Amino acid sequence: MGTARLRWRPFTASSPASSASSSPSSSFTTTVDPPAEFLCPISGTLMADPVIVPPGQTIERACIQACAALAFYPPAVAGLPSSPLVLIPNVALRSAILNWCERLGLPHPSPLSLDTAGDIVRRLMPPRQEQRSQVNYGPPPQPQPSSVRTRNRYSVDYTAGDDFVQEPKPLEEEIMAVLGADGASPAEQKATMASLRQATRESKEMRTQLCTPRLLAALRPMLLSADAGIQVNAAAAMVNLSLEAENKVRIVRSGAVSPLVDVLRVGHPEARDHAAGAIYSLAVEDENRAAIGVLGAIPPLLELFSSGGAGHRARREAGMALYHVSLAGMNRSKIARTPGVVRTLLATAEARDRGNDSDADAAALRKLAVMILANLAGCPEGRAALMDGGAVAAIVGLMRSGSAAPGSAEEEYCISALYGMSRGSLRFRGLARAAGVEAALMPVAGSDGGVGRDMARRTLRAMRGEDDEVALTASGILGREWDDASVVSEGMVSLRRPPHHRSNYAGPSGSNTTQF
Repeated sequence: MGTARLRWRPFTASSPASSASSSPSSSFTTTVDPPAEFLCPISGTLMADPVIVPPGQTIERACIQACAALAFYPPAVAGLPSSPLVLIPNVALRSAILNWCERLGLPHPSPLSLDTAGDIVRRLMPPRQEQRSQVNYGPPPQPQPSSVRTRNRYSVDYTAGDDFVQEPKPLEEEIMAVLGADGASPAEQKATMASLRQATRESKEMRTQLCTPRLLAALRPMLLSADAGIQVNAAAAMVNLSLEAENKVRIVRSGAVSPLVDVLRVGHPEARDHAAGAIYSLAVEDENRAAIGVLGAIPPLLELFSSGGAGHRARREAGMALYHVSLAGMNRSKIARTPGVVRTLLATAEARDRGNDSDADAAALRKLAVMILANLAGCPEGRAALMDGGAVAAIVGLMRSGSAAPGSAEEEYCISALYGMSRGSLRFRGLARAAGVEAALMPVAGSDGGVGRDMARRTLRAMRGEDDEVALTASGILGREWDDASVVSEGMVSLRRPPHHRSNYAGPSGSNTTQF
């Protein structure tokens, strides 16, 4: 979840929820700022009972139950299905929250009561709807027809606190007439998916207009269709919709990630390639990365990236998706715990070009593998997995063999990985000496300047037991400290900024992937 939508807002004495002020979750909020992902997007408080809702977002259980009871979803969680919610306890996040509290000597947060959560949700409702709301924690009411001026997820768009009716689009109505019909034949569904695919290729305006909650909901079963034509066109349409920045979070909240992951696992080969592209496109958005990892995308992406039988485009899309997903701290730990991940990535990083790959294609895949390895060095689990998998010697081998040429971005990624592994690890010293890290880094450490030189010097100091705790600052590049969340290079950071021109990746809208 993106930090821009999460604010740590302790309840004040005048708040309707002031009765919760004695709970541990609000008693220390004025002195400690928890990580953004620990906060409920509805209440803004530390979560005591976090649950995952179908689109993949994590919310405090009482808050989402209050939203369902009051038939109101605030902008932070807009787009959730109106059908009965399936709430999955987020055990990993709850453990992380409790560990964080214990580490700081803080009391564990207490779950909000339904009454308190209801008060919070009602404060977020517009005045007219708040007056109509009742304290009833039963099933939410059925959505009203779109012609009625009311708040249901199909007819209203919540923007800047004002509600307005979202007019139905003619093409959307035509598509829904087929997808919503019980007796639609596979041929009709296939033709409709082909029309949607073509329409979403045409313009940014069409992609924005067609990315509605009900159309996204109708697309989900099409992604799981046994008909290859339906599945391929649906996956391609999802890629096209994901090109626009304003669509990315909306798509993830619609619940589209889970069927895309299923396509990655067992889908038609062409649909699988499109699914990798869609997940890559969605993972470019910071707010989506944790959800993509939670919903199981990492193992099939890794399998596709390392698959010798897959095409270069599919492997590249899967690798880019893995790289962006690995920028989220909780996902780095998930990747590190995937069996055989380090050896798989090293095999790709060390692979020479095959007969059916161009030199540039093979080099691009090797570069992606090293980028992901460097990100793994940004967490304790990743550092341990890298050293267990023989990454120290393998990375030195890349630098000596010319695969990571002096002064290249690949060399900087290799140095980033070595620097990450060197942090606070006595084990690294022995492995580094045996692998010849000193000989590989000395030329870089003696160079004129740059982040690579600074990382090389600190890595050498760590090998000699001279490492200090002064944080390395990427002066002029990041303007902030290098820490477990940012063991990345200038080249990595550039991937987060859309280039002026990227012929193989960018569509006319300047997005991160191509149109299908």
